[in-house]
Amino acid sequence: MENLDVKQSIKTIEQAVQEARRVPHGAYYYFILWGIILFLYYILNYFALTNSDPALSGLQGWFWVVFPIGGFLSSRRSKQDDLKETAKSIADKVYLFAFSGFAFAYITIYLAAEFGSFNYIVIPIFCSLLGLTVFVTGGIVNERFSIIMGIVGMLFGAYCLKLEVSQQCFLASLACLFTCIVPGVKMKIQRV
Repeated sequence: MENLDVKQSIKTIEQAVQEARRVPHGAYYYFILWGIILFLYYILNYFALTNSDPALSGLQGWFWVVFPIGGFLSSRRSKQDDLKETAKSIADKVYLFAFSGFAFAYITIYLAAEFGSFNYIVIPIFCSLLGLTVFVTGGIVNERFSIIMGIVGMLFGAYCLKLEVSQQCFLASLACLFTCIVPGVKMKIQRV
């Protein structure tokens, strides 16, 4: 009789774990949001660098404004999520720490490049870091499509090394599309 209770307890725990995995964690929102923010930033830079219109080139120094907008929208959504959620899932923690680490590393590399005159390497590193972050988080939460798209982002980073800065910006915008927006939309459709 006692053996049956142990088996039933294990079965109940397994069912609870499976049920917890099916609860959507909302990471898709941040994937899509930051994918769009980064896509806009890099595509605007691409157009500014390839277009001879002085007005567009003059605005290039203001493209960074998309980042505080993304921060505001992320913060607002996070507060809404905190009101609804009773506990944070392991996936939420993985995404939070992985993408926070990505952002810190990217800002550090960007600032180092600005002061050290090696700007040509920033975008390839950005693509590689973004791809790596999506690859690792996809592996941890068992999201195969994210793993594949993370590899695509890393390959974009390697290929960027051969390009001039305007073309790097274009490829970086594509990396944002493939590593963030497309997996985010897939996660939303699948309610992951």
